[in-house]
Amino acid sequence: MQPDMKSALEFVHLHTHTHYSMQSSPIFPGELFKACKKQGMSSVAVTDYGAMFNMPELFGQARKAEVKLIMGAEIFLAGTDSRDSGRPATLILLIRDDIGYRNMCVILSRAARDGFSNGLPHVDRSVLEEYREGLTCLSAAHSGLVGRALLSGDETEAAKLASYYRELFGEHFYLELQKHGAPYEEQLVPATIRLAEALGIPLVATNNAHYLDRRDSGCYRAMIANRTKERLNSQNLQCLPGHENYFKSASEMSALFDNAHGELSNTVKIAEQCAYTFIDQDPHLPKFPLPEGFEGEKEYLRHLTWEGARNKYGVEDGAIPEEVKARIELEFGVIEKMGYSAYFLIVSDLIAASRQMGYSVGPGRGSAAGSIIAYLTGITRIDPLKYKLLFERFLNPERVSMPDIDIDFTPVGKQKVLDYTVRKYGPDSVAKVVAIGTLGAKAAIRDAGRVLDVPLKAVDQLAKLVPSKPGTSLEDAFREVKELKRLVDTDPQYQQLMQYARAMEGRARNVSMHAGAVVITDGALEEQVPLYVSNKIETEERKYADEFDQNDIDGTKSESSDEKQVVTQFDKNCIEQAGLLKIDYLGLETLAVIDETLRLIRKRHGLDIELEKVPMDDRQTFRIFQEGKMAGIFQFESSGMQSYMTRLQPTTIGDIIAMSALYRPGALNAVIDEHRNAVDLFVDRKHGREEIDYMHPMLEEILKETYGVIVYQEQVMQISQVMGRFSLGKADNLRKAMGKKDPKLMQKFKEEFVNGAVSIDVNQALATRIFDLMAEFAGYGFNKSHSAAYGVLAYWTGYLKAHYTIEFITAVLNSEIGDTERMKHLTDEAKGFGIFTLPPSINQSDALFSVDEFKGKSCIRVGLSAIKQVGGGARAVVAARLRRDSKPFLNLFDLTASVDLRAMNRKALECLIQAGALDEIDPNRAKLLANVDKAIKFGQIQNKAVTLGQGGFFNDDFSDEQVGVHYPDLDNAEPMPDSERLQHEKRLVGFYLSHHPLDRYRRDWEAFASLTLDMREVTPSKLYKAIGVIVSVKPYQDRKGKQMLFGVLEDFTGKADFTVFASVYEQCRHMLQTDEAVMLSVEAEAKDGSLKLLVREVAPLKKVRSALVRKVVLRIDADDSAQLGKLQQVRELFEQHKGGTPVDFEVRATIGSCNETLKLFARNTPIEADDEVLDQLEELLGPDNVKITG
Repeated sequence: MQPDMKSALEFVHLHTHTHYSMQSSPIFPGELFKACKKQGMSSVAVTDYGAMFNMPELFGQARKAEVKLIMGAEIFLAGTDSRDSGRPATLILLIRDDIGYRNMCVILSRAARDGFSNGLPHVDRSVLEEYREGLTCLSAAHSGLVGRALLSGDETEAAKLASYYRELFGEHFYLELQKHGAPYEEQLVPATIRLAEALGIPLVATNNAHYLDRRDSGCYRAMIANRTKERLNSQNLQCLPGHENYFKSASEMSALFDNAHGELSNTVKIAEQCAYTFIDQDPHLPKFPLPEGFEGEKEYLRHLTWEGARNKYGVEDGAIPEEVKARIELEFGVIEKMGYSAYFLIVSDLIAASRQMGYSVGPGRGSAAGSIIAYLTGITRIDPLKYKLLFERFLNPERVSMPDIDIDFTPVGKQKVLDYTVRKYGPDSVAKVVAIGTLGAKAAIRDAGRVLDVPLKAVDQLAKLVPSKPGTSLEDAFREVKELKRLVDTDPQYQQLMQYARAMEGRARNVSMHAGAVVITDGALEEQVPLYVSNKIETEERKYADEFDQNDIDGTKSESSDEKQVVTQFDKNCIEQAGLLKIDYLGLETLAVIDETLRLIRKRHGLDIELEKVPMDDRQTFRIFQEGKMAGIFQFESSGMQSYMTRLQPTTIGDIIAMSALYRPGALNAVIDEHRNAVDLFVDRKHGREEIDYMHPMLEEILKETYGVIVYQEQVMQISQVMGRFSLGKADNLRKAMGKKDPKLMQKFKEEFVNGAVSIDVNQALATRIFDLMAEFAGYGFNKSHSAAYGVLAYWTGYLKAHYTIEFITAVLNSEIGDTERMKHLTDEAKGFGIFTLPPSINQSDALFSVDEFKGKSCIRVGLSAIKQVGGGARAVVAARLRRDSKPFLNLFDLTASVDLRAMNRKALECLIQAGALDEIDPNRAKLLANVDKAIKFGQIQNKAVTLGQGGFFNDDFSDEQVGVHYPDLDNAEPMPDSERLQHEKRLVGFYLSHHPLDRYRRDWEAFASLTLDMREVTPSKLYKAIGVIVSVKPYQDRKGKQMLFGVLEDFTGKADFTVFASVYEQCRHMLQTDEAVMLSVEAEAKDGSLKLLVREVAPLKKVRSALVRKVVLRIDADDSAQLGKLQQVRELFEQHKGGTPVDFEVRATIGSCNETLKLFARNTPIEADDEVLDQLEELLGPDNVKITG
């Protein structure tokens, strides 16, 4: 209920700003309404700059505080920018009724869409003239055109403007009076009163409130300083002067104005006239454009559904099974009754459009996978009957709610489908949804410190004390971190900084876009919700050289990069309150990886893989999960998940789906007993370490696939249906109640469940126990529909990795390009599959990672884009090669004469050289670096027209072999040391390209090192073995004058500092040299995020194997016929290289639904364990299947 419109007080604030004025006010709307209530004011207007952000939320907060909200805005007028301040003139508009709301939406939308300049939305005069009805207008005092004219002494112009506004708004135009103690008011206030009397225009008093209390003026000024990037003490700070722009009481306003001209009572009059209020709207779906021959949306959806049913389920004669028919009709009964046919058609069409454009769409997301109609119309690719998914989990027939189908597109496909949506429904009917950026605790401290000019070191000290946990507020930090409170309490400068930081924290900072939410509506969206604009963010499409179009080759772009994206002024929650259709277009990089993998397979093998048709019981795919080779596997990459999957040894798609649901905080933290959580219970049940308990025979069918463990919310619903005699709709209501943990509601459902169970002869105590168990498991039970869709997607990535390994890893590398840690991890895992990485090449590399042949083997070639700081230079090099018909670059000067030097600058060229990309031109990298300036100058002269931006890029008649071009001689330089070459490679790409200094000892490192240099959990005083290459050494004289050593050791995982005391250094000095491979016996300490080693012994690595090797272990996959066929060759190798090292075989085999590993000892055939023999074994069995142990 809106409170009574009459106000007992004589004043209503009609010019008030909240934090939605974007760093022009620290006021939260909720605090404003509380202040109203406290001061006995029953009404207030909110007039933020150029917008009505999240208006439904504001009305809800006002209603809760029992305050009447008058919605308005302070608009900027086009063509009125001030010479002094650069700010445009403004007007205050207030909404009186529904027509006024619609017109305000249009005015604000047009201002943002058509008049956005200098970071502000400007309203054109013609728009104001057309959409003035239903609005009250105030002149904005000194900020308005009338006020400006009066202050300049031009009363004629002021009268002309005031008359114009009165003509527009009639009796609803008011001249605004303000008294803040500013010097110009002595002239402006009497002049405004004279003008009002002369023209018969009513006056109204306002206070232009930007902060709640007088003492907050400093916080307001700090916000302005932060927005304008000024210091608080700057003379140029563009803010309101003084301390009077606060939320004054009615008595304070009465002391300023005597109401002689009705200026106070007019505030009450205006408030009474502004009757508009927002109430939540019922969902309204846009009409779907139907093809010819169909009269309604219901008819067309049925047509698509039955067509899909014949394709998916139809037997030879086209008949559809009765179970399918029944499920379809059940779902239609709900969908048609709720009026959601159009929704399904819209979503189905968007997904079909993406696929037709060549961009994959995810198999499903959320509960939508439970709908057979979604499956048959192409919205999902998960058969709900096969996976036992429930429609009622998606749309509950007993509770009317808008369906929510989120769609996973590729990042590029997401933008393409948005463009398609705009074309189909019209640009006036489609917009993205706003996301208001706010200041977090750390950012607020840093911004407050900057405006106060506090030294950066001091600000850093405070900011770093705030915990990094998302959502941590300054209040939380003060409560949790005693050091932070101590510092602030003891330093006045810090106290002021924190005061301003608190005023900035959580306030609106900027306008951005929600990651995926898109609004589609009938008619003009600008009449239903105000619109704004944000910077358009598009994902650039990854392209191989053979996919470049002419624009790519010419180095031109077809679109401007400063394009704006239209967004709603309501966020995703407020959009739903407004009853508008919101669909989430989400960008999923895994889908781009899949698309790229499929393109590479098509290109290299001529095969079109349909993932929906791949076998779902493929042993090679399950082997990927069983062995923990998870790099690139969707949602299964974390070390924790990897550990659980190697323990679980999944053998069915159901196992993967269940782990997708279980590996979440709820299940991981659920205590089953002293040593186990819910995930451990699931693993133990699968492997028979704990007996499976279904609790009652009628639950076996429901719980069989999860070994008697309640994993899914749908299982809770099915148990409620079968045992508690609930309808599935009621079962879904129980699921929601369990999630909310409402004790009253839970008790009601418990009684109904137990009574239902008892009615079919279930023991009451057992029924009670089962309900309590369901309630307990509901704490972590997950949506099976979502888990099934994402589990299948994970399986598909596993299938591609198992069968098309090099194509898949190449695609994953391209999705991670630029992330040096991830690129190293992926190339390391590729080695485990026998796939090696080739260094970048100026003549052979693509911009992306690509598959290349080397000595008859398929390898991954590093893409030029993977080299740090090369940027657009990578595509420029590839484009230049295409313009040359792929003729190789002859030398450094040929390269700079051919490539667009605007894209490949000096730094990019240096990085290409340092990464080894020009080694084939000249392996002396130091010499190439010494000639960079000369080469760039040569290139600029050769392509002067391009450098100066004249004409197009190079001529089409590119001369063969650059006949007649005379290239300068290269200045000489000493070759770069090998260690320096390697360090440059690692710095620029993340891993060594030429070779790893430890490569020849990799097997020894894997077998004998008990400490890897990425470890951070170590036991004090324990002696570890660390194997690595010495990167640097620094001798040092201890206090006794003896020589000791500091150094850095590097292995395949990272680096660590080591210390060698004099007693050890004296004995091992000759082994502790730079670039030496050594095994160190060390004590380790993890300190400040890094590892420190104290060396006790040193051994040269070349002597370690003969001393420590115990045996060779060969892993054999009994399910891999190709590997079994090579065992005879292994036997022959044994005969040729007899030695003293025994051999063990680990034979893996799938027996029933379990994986077994058998160990066989070949004691009669010991072999030599040298690299030659082990290399040959790896060639036969694969690198991951040959190990030495010690």
